[in-house]
Amino acid sequence: MIYAIYVALVAVAFLTVLNGFLRGAKKAQLDAVFSLLLLGLVIASFIVAGWKLGLLSIVVTFIGALLTRPLAARVASRLLSASTGDSGGAYVGLPPKPLERISQELGHQIDPSKLVDEMLSGRSRRDQAKQALLDYCEGQSAIRELMAQHEITRDDLNELYSRLVAVGAGQWACGHWVAASTIAYPDALQYLLHHQDSDWTATAYNLIMHFERGQSLQHEE
Repeated sequence: MIYAIYVALVAVAFLTVLNGFLRGAKKAQLDAVFSLLLLGLVIASFIVAGWKLGLLSIVVTFIGALLTRPLAARVASRLLSASTGDSGGAYVGLPPKPLERISQELGHQIDPSKLVDEMLSGRSRRDQAKQALLDYCEGQSAIRELMAQHEITRDDLNELYSRLVAVGAGQWACGHWVAASTIAYPDALQYLLHHQDSDWTATAYNLIMHFERGQSLQHEE
């Protein structure tokens, strides 16, 4: 019985992560349902198997969510493509862990209670994360080659990031904070640099679709 509960916990954890990658008005309701299911299964594990295996069920839930996250992102990308009748393309995968950590900081909602402290300190956590993003980009040989080819500097990358956020690319798409991934992935940065004089709103949309649904950017160049 306890093994069936563990399997159910992993399945619900996967669905919870999957829902986090999807869009839609019912995300909050589904999160609430999945949270109740997880809570109920954990309680059941304590009742059925005792406190030791009950505690293990919590560990199983977290590990299950962590291990199934890449799969959930890919499934979400496919589902989002199918929902609009778009065949999509090859999902690029979740960002590397260093970029993912930076993106989490860039994409988190500002806590109003800490805003004044950050302003007084002269440098917010988001500013620090942006500098870390620029460090990360400059640490990638392919990005450095593009910077040299197009004769752009670190400040130019910073400006590109800010403009992307301003036109709507400051949002999550299947695990990617789009504005950050755009300047950190060579293909996306190449596309952006080739479209600096185009409609930035359309460019941002294409980049969102690229990271969310794997749509190719090559045909746009």
